[in-house]
Amino acid sequence: MREKFRSVQYRLLAKQDELKKNVQRRLHNPGGVSKPVFLVGCGRSGTSMFIWQLEKSWQIKLYNEDHPAAFDAYRLRDDAVIAGLIEQSQAPFTLLKPILDTVQTMHLLNHFADSKAIFAFRHFTDVINSSLKKFGTYNRINHVKGWMEEDFAEFAVCPPPEASKAVVRKLWQDDLSPEEGAALYWLFYNRLYYDLGLHDDPRTILICYETLVTKPREQFEKVIAFLEAEFEEKMVDGVHAKSINKNDPPPLRPAIMLACAALYEQMSQDAA
Repeated sequence: MREKFRSVQYRLLAKQDELKKNVQRRLHNPGGVSKPVFLVGCGRSGTSMFIWQLEKSWQIKLYNEDHPAAFDAYRLRDDAVIAGLIEQSQAPFTLLKPILDTVQTMHLLNHFADSKAIFAFRHFTDVINSSLKKFGTYNRINHVKGWMEEDFAEFAVCPPPEASKAVVRKLWQDDLSPEEGAALYWLFYNRLYYDLGLHDDPRTILICYETLVTKPREQFEKVIAFLEAEFEEKMVDGVHAKSINKNDPPPLRPAIMLACAALYEQMSQDAA
């Protein structure tokens, strides 16, 4: 009974908060023009924390990856549906998190006028540990095995670059551990930042989770400036670094470890 009461109370508070935001949106954004922002990268990279912090602001209308209006089974709905949501938004920015559709980032940027992308990444050891804990031991390696057996058919709507597929094919072996499968999953999704050409696109900003939680004000101000929005103190309230290196790093064979470490180092330098 107590949990049911808390659930109802939470929904009421959330509804009240949204009503207050809508008042501010009508006051400060009377034209109702909204710019789309896509948060992409690899799952378990701290993206949920990031979007909920941004969503505290009236400036942001959020559609998380589990929102049925914008997503179907965590996949982004078609362009016409997303365009309709953006048009109805009223907030200066409509934030969507199509993590599983990171491969479509360039298409989204080109299709939606004035859109921007935030590419978030996190150290591979923490992502691997978090992935196995959240989704089960074999989820990630089964994804990668499916890519190998079906030539990345999972991404038929928007095939990934050959370079991204080649990295995974080179390191794949039938006897990989679940941790190593999760490492290849991390490697594939984060390689997309370079293989899609996002690193050369001014519409995209690269954000490192470790820096985000250790220097939250600096990093949130950086993102907000990129969006050309207004920074609000509430965006950084409660951000902490307790989840960094929370567990022992998983065992990985040398070739996979070196590939992941090299990519993380490259991304860290580019995000600095």
